[in-house]
Amino acid sequence: MNHLTRFLAHVSIVTVTLLCQSFANAQVPDVKTKDTGSISGRVTVGGKPAPGILVTVTTSNLRAVAQATTDAEGNFRVNGLSAGQFQIMPFTPTYVLPPNNPMFGPGQTINVSSGEAVEGVDFKIARGGVITGRVTDADRRPVIEERITLLAVDETGAPARQQIFASRNYQMYQTDDRGVYRIYGLPAGKYKVSAGQEPGRMAMVGAVTGNYPRTYYPDATDPAKASIVDLSEGGEAKNIDINLGRRGTTYTVKGKIVDADTGQPLPGVMYGYGVLQTRRTPQNQEQSYVAGMASPAIPTNAQGEFRLDGIEPGRYAVFVWSSMAPANLRTGPDVYSDPVPFEVVDSDVTNVEIKARRGLRLSGVVVLEGVTDKDVLARFSKLRVTVNVFSGAGSAIQMMGAGGASAINSDGSFQIGGLRPGRAQINIGAFSPDSAGFIISRIEHQGVGLNREIEIQPGQDVSGVRVFVTYGTGVVRGQIKIEGGTLPSDIMLRVALTREGVTSGAGQVDSRGRFVIQHVVAGNYEAVLQIISLGSQTALPRGLPRMQRQPVIVADNTETEVTFTVDLTPKEGP
Repeated sequence: MNHLTRFLAHVSIVTVTLLCQSFANAQVPDVKTKDTGSISGRVTVGGKPAPGILVTVTTSNLRAVAQATTDAEGNFRVNGLSAGQFQIMPFTPTYVLPPNNPMFGPGQTINVSSGEAVEGVDFKIARGGVITGRVTDADRRPVIEERITLLAVDETGAPARQQIFASRNYQMYQTDDRGVYRIYGLPAGKYKVSAGQEPGRMAMVGAVTGNYPRTYYPDATDPAKASIVDLSEGGEAKNIDINLGRRGTTYTVKGKIVDADTGQPLPGVMYGYGVLQTRRTPQNQEQSYVAGMASPAIPTNAQGEFRLDGIEPGRYAVFVWSSMAPANLRTGPDVYSDPVPFEVVDSDVTNVEIKARRGLRLSGVVVLEGVTDKDVLARFSKLRVTVNVFSGAGSAIQMMGAGGASAINSDGSFQIGGLRPGRAQINIGAFSPDSAGFIISRIEHQGVGLNREIEIQPGQDVSGVRVFVTYGTGVVRGQIKIEGGTLPSDIMLRVALTREGVTSGAGQVDSRGRFVIQHVVAGNYEAVLQIISLGSQTALPRGLPRMQRQPVIVADNTETEVTFTVDLTPKEGP
């Protein structure tokens, strides 16, 4: 299976893998004069010291920045931290940590001030449990490389509010050549174990056989009839075997991509497909859209022909993939198409024709304002301009998020081709660790200001777009004071900065009631404290407001202090 296919089919797996690699390769950075902060604490198991435990510190974008190992008494100290927000947790594959926060799972969020020594960040770990079994098909043969899914449930068998988080070792959720799986490091609790796929899901791209139907231990297709696995702390649930039955039948879809104007076949064009679904618009009208998009990463042949194998019965749409394909896979012209629907019932589908049109271009220049720092300029040079194009209102089938990207040239210019008509949403440095602090302040086209979007009309390229970017150097730091009681453990506090209704940054409140929001552009904002309930039966005091607001003025290279007070004293009234 090629790299593109793996990415499209296993986005969550790749994410966990990158996190694992980040932990594994973490190095303690060179300690600079300003990086003098530290976090210290103790790790225990069953009330006794836990020596030799690796403790890792990551930033909010999952980049590992420091690590330490517990000593004979279970103590650790991580040095060389700059001011900022960090996630800290022991790296314990066979042990589990109680979830510190239902939203973010185990570990703790710690906000460190410049030069601050944070102490008393302790962890109590417990021996993890094991669930193991074998997966077979209708003929009792082993099912190899099949994904196992665990669902944490409560006493009634209903999904638990707090689900387990994926292990860094994602491969243990997959059966081996004997059909055997063994999942370790699990919290004590009740689980439903299943394998296979839900009806209507796409088969693995490039496969010639279909998915197995979702089956719960031992052989139930209805989750309500699944047997519950009761796992004790450090225990092992054996022989949790699942019989999947037979794979679904799959078919082949063939067609051709041609030039919409000349009717001539287009060789070397990338194509993709997705499940065709419907939803209700705010006007209560049905709207079709393409979901779960994937591509076999094979271009059309010399006759412009394409082929999709392993397609299960269902409704789909196929389309030109050019602008979304990696640059190294693009061999044909920059073209786009509307999605072409097709339905697979009980036979192969042939003669699907896609009419492609010349891809449209969006070009312009990125202007970085008010920055002279060489390190910031070096980071800026690594960023990319990205565009997501959302189909116009007149399109019969909506294409969500189709678009492209471009590097920023030395003169600030950029050009993105192969785009379709629609609303183009422009971003800078999306999903890049180098993008922290860079903010689009405004976008102009032909002297007119835009709200991060520009309309691409059919048959018309867009040039002369000016994207103005600033770099935020302000910091908003604050404290949440709790009075009149204690917040329930399933409450999360979050502070956001907003300006004209748009969020410009946010920070999670840590266990000490502190928060920090970095890389804020100078200006007037409103700080909004949000009290978020993550429990199913959380009893907050009567009359407690779920949101508090106060104005904040942020200056460049300056820290602004903000204090909120949460009064848990019960109030009279409804």
